[in-house]
Amino acid sequence: MKQLTVDEMKAIQLEILDVVMKFCDEHEIKCWLDGGTLIGTIRHKGYIPWDDDIDLGMLRPDYEKFMKLFNKENTRYKFVCYELDENFYQAFGKVLDTQTVLYEPDEKGTKLAVYVDIFTYDNVPDEKEIIDDMFRKRNKYYICNVARQARIFQRPKGNFLRRLCVYALRSVVRIFPKNYFVRKIIMNSKRYVNAETRLIGNFLGVARMTCDKRVFNSLIDGEFEGKTYKIPVGYDEYLREFYGDYMQLPPEEKRVSTHIFKAFKKDD
Repeated sequence: MKQLTVDEMKAIQLEILDVVMKFCDEHEIKCWLDGGTLIGTIRHKGYIPWDDDIDLGMLRPDYEKFMKLFNKENTRYKFVCYELDENFYQAFGKVLDTQTVLYEPDEKGTKLAVYVDIFTYDNVPDEKEIIDDMFRKRNKYYICNVARQARIFQRPKGNFLRRLCVYALRSVVRIFPKNYFVRKIIMNSKRYVNAETRLIGNFLGVARMTCDKRVFNSLIDGEFEGKTYKIPVGYDEYLREFYGDYMQLPPEEKRVSTHIFKAFKKDD
């Protein structure tokens, strides 16, 4: 296999993005550029210069429809998520290019393929106490899931006391099935799936984000890497809720990728 450079991996991500967006248009599924990809669209008209992934967003009904249909009509590209495969280790979904292999962080870690992330936005009531409780539980389950997925003797970061706590947590969570906490994250996110609410939130990622549904009432065009893709009509309100002053560049020492991986193109 040929190891991919970051630029070659990004080119494959853009191919996945085109496939997903075309599929969503054909099946009337509302899908938009999300998170850091949306910031990149507004601020840079492409990738944030130090970023190396693509995020998409959907409301829960669209996500469920996408989940049911996408793999029936695609062979090279595959949608993976916990709902389709209980061995999957994250609460949100990914569309993979099966002609590639990607390891996070390396060959000893998780084996995937070059991917695009898809996050789901779920209903949440207005009450601050409920929102705080949902994010608190999400954070707890997320920490436990990271600990459960890690190799028990893999050296954690930090001082001796922190490392000792991490080792202890890894030992405790071993009593649960491997992806137990993934299911708990999803169940927490879907707590109000059948309720009529004004707000929605992202309870599957790691950031704290809620906003009014009207942000996603319609989608408009945004430019990303020389092409046009859909973004929320209320993108400014969304990004300010998520990131604050998103047009302000972060300090230079924080302009680094948070991902560690090795990606390869399979031999023909």
